[in-house]
Amino acid sequence: MKNIIFPIILFSLFIVSCDMETVIDLDIPPHEPVLVLNGLLDTDTNARVVISHSVGAFSDAVPSFINNANVLLYKGNQFIDSLLPDMTNLIYVNYDDYNVDSLAMYYYKSDYIPDHNSTYRVEVNHSDYNSISAETFIPDDITVYNIDVDTTSHEDKIGLTFSFDDNANQQNYYRLKVFSSCTKEWRDEDGDHELGYRGDAHMMSNDPSFPGDIPWEGYTFSGHRVVFNDALFNGQQKTITLDVQSDLKYAYCDTIIIEFSTFSDDTYSYYNSLGDHSEKGELSIFGGEVIPVYTNVKNGLGVLISTNAQQIYLKP
Repeated sequence: MKNIIFPIILFSLFIVSCDMETVIDLDIPPHEPVLVLNGLLDTDTNARVVISHSVGAFSDAVPSFINNANVLLYKGNQFIDSLLPDMTNLIYVNYDDYNVDSLAMYYYKSDYIPDHNSTYRVEVNHSDYNSISAETFIPDDITVYNIDVDTTSHEDKIGLTFSFDDNANQQNYYRLKVFSSCTKEWRDEDGDHELGYRGDAHMMSNDPSFPGDIPWEGYTFSGHRVVFNDALFNGQQKTITLDVQSDLKYAYCDTIIIEFSTFSDDTYSYYNSLGDHSEKGELSIFGGEVIPVYTNVKNGLGVLISTNAQQIYLKP
């Protein structure tokens, strides 16, 4: 999503009533571009971030990649490595609420793979902008046990139950996300090959720690991912029970995976604010409430978050 900063323009605001028109000239202060840092540090992937710059909210311009910044990675106060731009692998970053428009970007990368139970800081310096920095904490590993996968009780659903122990010494945050690859190909009455169809899986549950809604088909939660905290089970054993359903039958699915992640409060704040922003939208001509997306970048924009994830295979 394009970062919203009130821009440098001079425009007229028209207030129209039944019998009069009032024109008010507003002098908007100039927009000073700042560095934008976006990155997700993962214990399974080498460190990588994207560096761009901000643009004004009413500008026709879009953020672009900055390829000559000095990007430094620290673990605590110890320097780890410089992240260098990888100009050989183009990536696309969505920047609208509907994931339609995207920007061509590149990663600043290092061969270093972050550790769990550690705090990391990224500093970015550039001669044309103020320096920025952000830090994030990667929680310790979590042991998942009592895993039970039920593929026989329902033809179109997979049942999953698993347990883990919540750490009582800190507030903890979690996410569940489902990934699937389900395809079907068939032939028509004449024996001609028809195009395949790709299924889409989602989770359903009545877990009280999940954000709930009015029950639908017996479930208070349904979605592709869920973010929750330990407010209802702090320091206790937690058992998660959910069903996974695809548009296609289990037999047509090549792979179904539940990703179970734990992360710190900055990552939780980001995902929660992103969900609220997407749900309520940006301020329109009819008014409304603008929900800002969380940022932990000092002197700039964007976010540096982290995750410690593991995968539970419902079907390898």
